[in-house]
Amino acid sequence: MHPSIFLLSVNSFIHDNHNLLITLFIGAVAGLIAQLITPGRGFNLIITIIIGIVGGWLGGMLFKNYLNFSHSTLVNDIICATAGALILCIAINLILGPKKGDFDRDRSDYESGR
Repeated sequence: MHPSIFLLSVNSFIHDNHNLLITLFIGAVAGLIAQLITPGRGFNLIITIIIGIVGGWLGGMLFKNYLNFSHSTLVNDIICATAGALILCIAINLILGPKKGDFDRDRSDYESGR
């Protein structure tokens, strides 16, 4: 395959799926920020993006009119998505609890006086 044909197909893919790529980007950023802020269980990249996307929907429903800190729509969307993803991460951590090894490690730290 000639390189110019490959670039043409990549450009057409980006043009055709512009909104999907922006949604995935906002979801990834929001999910990553939410996981860095909330303590507890960590997730893999796919689950992080899903948490960010669902959190973006939740944040948009709850905070769209209240969290406008910038004139940039992208920044406001990331802020709303992060707020929704934080709520979702906290709910997941409350429902699932800590990882199996976290409780044992915390307990051994307590018993050893650390």
